[in-house]
Amino acid sequence: MNNFTVIAQQNTLCSETPFEVVERKGIGHPDTLCDTIAEKISQAYSQYTLNEHGVVLRHMVDKIALAGGASHVQFGKGFMERPIHLYLNCRFTKDFEGREVPYLDIASNAAKKHFKAVMPLLDVEQWLTIIDNTHMAPGPGVVHSKDGNTKNERGHFFTVPNIKFARYHDNDLRSNDTSTAVAYAPLSEIELLTIAIENQLNEFKGFKKEHPYVGTDIKVMSVRNGRNVKITACIPFVAAYTNSLVFYRKSLQEVSEIILGHAKTMYPYYNYSVELNTRDNAARQDFYLTAIGSAIESGDEGVVGRGNRHNGIIPFTRNMSMEACCGKNPIYHVGKLYTAAAQRIADNVFNAINTECKVFITSQMGRNLDDPWMASIEINRPKLLGRHEDTVKDIYIDTMKNLSVLSQEIIEGKCILY
Repeated sequence: MNNFTVIAQQNTLCSETPFEVVERKGIGHPDTLCDTIAEKISQAYSQYTLNEHGVVLRHMVDKIALAGGASHVQFGKGFMERPIHLYLNCRFTKDFEGREVPYLDIASNAAKKHFKAVMPLLDVEQWLTIIDNTHMAPGPGVVHSKDGNTKNERGHFFTVPNIKFARYHDNDLRSNDTSTAVAYAPLSEIELLTIAIENQLNEFKGFKKEHPYVGTDIKVMSVRNGRNVKITACIPFVAAYTNSLVFYRKSLQEVSEIILGHAKTMYPYYNYSVELNTRDNAARQDFYLTAIGSAIESGDEGVVGRGNRHNGIIPFTRNMSMEACCGKNPIYHVGKLYTAAAQRIADNVFNAINTECKVFITSQMGRNLDDPWMASIEINRPKLLGRHEDTVKDIYIDTMKNLSVLSQEIIEGKCILY
């Protein structure tokens, strides 16, 4: 326990700070697409290898990228002209005891399934090109002797000639990296509101049935100054359901009123202003009009780790990590596992003692996963420390002892990190 501390420091509660900035990139944003697809590929690959071979084989899917296609739009009509490209900059174990692991089929199916769910107007067979950039290089550390041989287990990181080599695929439950995971709880009202706005506008069963002209590449930025909240959002319109500029402007105003009404319903004591599609310029025929509902159709790019943090937002005025947790190996990659653990600890501490808390967990490469190099939990009310320090410690210890359970939740999609 020498590397774990519980501290108390009286800070201004987030809701009482004078200034707050929060961003959320919607489900159709290119960066969010990359994060989600990377995670779904990792889940699908993990489930397949676990079911077929009894072990989650080594893989890393946290460097995939999207390159935008090209589209043609006009009021009432839109179509693709050049495909979107998904680059699988990954590492997968490709064979187990001489049997091929169909990593490309697994990855392609997961990516196409997600695109179909988020962008039903995209014909993925025609307008999504998947580039296989996978490799099996083990990473630095493999030192050969003069005869060219090596005893380093990394030589079998991405191949399993027989069952005894499968043990290398959990990394001996050691940290694969040195990094820091950061989490806090609870989310502020403005953070919850920003998430809720995007969720409402991208809700397929209700909102999009009534407003099919609204695409999914929605980005919401909220700024709070005291009790004054400004919301600006980019709302893509789908050309096939937007037959004129008059309809576009009228519908944009309607969406603005929906956002305002939703905000006032959730938190009526703030003063709100809402601005949408502020780049629109009628003189240049510049409107956020799309064929499939996302800028990925027309030249935009996406990369894992550039979008929302693991709690679904980009909280500029809060503590956060730049770790790209999506697509990382769920068994031993601390960028993913410690991020999930830190958030689990933060949520449980808040639920137990009802005060804001922050969690920092720092790994050290090669160190046992359940024994981080440093961990610190900060609670916001010093008077609670003496009464609840043991409770906080117990939450931390219990979470770190059950990392394997957390790994399984990630694999099964029960612990969401995007």
